[in-house]
Amino acid sequence: MKKVLLLSVMAIMTLALNAQQLAFAKCQVPAIQKAVAEENTMQFSYCGDFATMLGFRTAGTVRAVIEVPAETASKYNGTQVTNVKVGIGSFGLNPGAQIVFLRDLEGSEPIYSQEFKPTQKSWNEVTLETPFTITNEKFYVGYQIKVTSNQHYPLSIDNTSANALGDIVGLLDTETNTYQYVHLGEQGFNNNCIVLTLTGDNLPQYDLTLDKLSVKEYIKTGDAFSISGSIKNAASKTINTFDLTYQIGNAEAQTQAITVDGGLANSQYYNFKIDNLIINEDGVNDITVTVSNPNGQADEYEADNTITKQTTASSLIVPRKILLEHFSTAQCPNCPPVHDMLHELLEGRNDVAWVVHHTGFNEDTYTIQPSRDYMWFYGNSGTFAPAAMLDRRCLGELGAEGATGEAKTPIFFPGNQNAVNEYIEYCLNYPSFISLQISGGYFADTKTLYVQVSGERTTELASKPCLNIFLTEDGLKGSQNGASGTYTFNNTMRKVMTSTWGDEITWKDNKFTATYSCTLDASWKPENMKVVAFVADYNSGNYNACTIHNTETADVTGLTAVNKVTNNLHNVATWGKTIAIEGQYSNATVYNIDGRLVKQANGESQITMDNAGIYIVVVDGESHKVVIR
Repeated sequence: MKKVLLLSVMAIMTLALNAQQLAFAKCQVPAIQKAVAEENTMQFSYCGDFATMLGFRTAGTVRAVIEVPAETASKYNGTQVTNVKVGIGSFGLNPGAQIVFLRDLEGSEPIYSQEFKPTQKSWNEVTLETPFTITNEKFYVGYQIKVTSNQHYPLSIDNTSANALGDIVGLLDTETNTYQYVHLGEQGFNNNCIVLTLTGDNLPQYDLTLDKLSVKEYIKTGDAFSISGSIKNAASKTINTFDLTYQIGNAEAQTQAITVDGGLANSQYYNFKIDNLIINEDGVNDITVTVSNPNGQADEYEADNTITKQTTASSLIVPRKILLEHFSTAQCPNCPPVHDMLHELLEGRNDVAWVVHHTGFNEDTYTIQPSRDYMWFYGNSGTFAPAAMLDRRCLGELGAEGATGEAKTPIFFPGNQNAVNEYIEYCLNYPSFISLQISGGYFADTKTLYVQVSGERTTELASKPCLNIFLTEDGLKGSQNGASGTYTFNNTMRKVMTSTWGDEITWKDNKFTATYSCTLDASWKPENMKVVAFVADYNSGNYNACTIHNTETADVTGLTAVNKVTNNLHNVATWGKTIAIEGQYSNATVYNIDGRLVKQANGESQITMDNAGIYIVVVDGESHKVVIR
């Protein structure tokens, strides 16, 4: 399978620094009418009911097919394909189209084809003039259609997870008269809308398929976790009951008897989730799930009834929050839709911190120098917007697209919600061994912010990560290309409190504490601001060796000091075990309640105390009693 087409399109569009590799628009289409569950008729597909239109942004003949592998075809040996339903997007003037059956993808000539007059933005049902008889051999089936404008979106896909057998699309190369194919799943999209009607006397009557099993690769020992998946009725009869069995490691297998309300008709899916599972010992465990006994009968094809995946349980794992760094500017006309998509995706989540760097496609009022410096992550292929990073991890192997094809750096194009969600879940699954907490205080009278970040590592690390602290602000107003009226910018980078690439961490007994302070700009609204702290590796010679270990966030105005004492010259405040002295002073000392000197400030604005207790802080002769808890 070749990726030349979509990648070349992406390369062309990135010259404009603002576009995506596959143009797409969504439309609601009529739902597939499920076939009656008769013994001699059933439907076969990999797709769902909702279609999204896609286009290659070029004129030419496009083809969308699904693969029926030999092992699947053998189930239906002797059965006929009598009807093909295909979703068609937009194509402008009626060009005509063909249903095609192929034995392989190497040549362009089908083994059977039939013309039909397509209806755009809709399902098209085509009854075959000559039914196609299935044998034990693999085959492909779908449609091809010619478009005359790069503004058309002739392909139609669903909104379920991509199946590599159901997401194949291609564009005809007129010079070689062959199709160049890609998998839509590798581009972050889903399945072609193609449904076959099968007719015959030997269709399977009872055949459940365990279609998908989702298991986290890493879990914390002793914490509850879940597994989930989907089961498909791959036979003709409606299934009302079946058994679902799961086993974790060497523990006793557990079986649940499932009753499906209304029954599970042919080609329908049943989604399941098993909660409150616990592994109490560290180690690698197989998790095996099996579906059986449809309607109390033996399953006719047991080979697709079981899936086994592994999970690693570790008592050293801590909860992870990931960092989404988003490159977007007011100059970027294609950025507003991605803003909306990310907002919809992240709304209600607390495991993703979102930061927007106003760079990548020109600059604007909110561009700051560190954001310019972070464009280093684009590599040497040119910059573009919208763009994103997740935990500064390269996601090219998952299908993420960079400036000129598969992402080779942490920067990728966030063009599809399903793909971005997949990348987020992938990053969340990485185990974290560093916990973070943010404390501090904000003093409105002087607009001074103190931030203290504490952390603990649960194991020795191979790298030496650095601490980074960002300040962001929501609710900023301005103009935005691609949007009308006044636009609101959220999660905007305002300041880096550490050095641009982070500060070295000093560990003591696997713990650290670092305190920073700054004066907020008079125009910034602290009630709309957040502190984003994260620990990341940094290698100035390798942008793929700068991944983030963990992230934490806090509202600026939520960082309330435990105690604050004020006179005309300075403020003294405490939070945690930190004493902060705000204002100019010549000499400051700290005594315990017995009058013994325990600390000297030496001109510093923060003093970290070793123990809880009541202390007297003397600043230029003025005494202040503070409590360290």
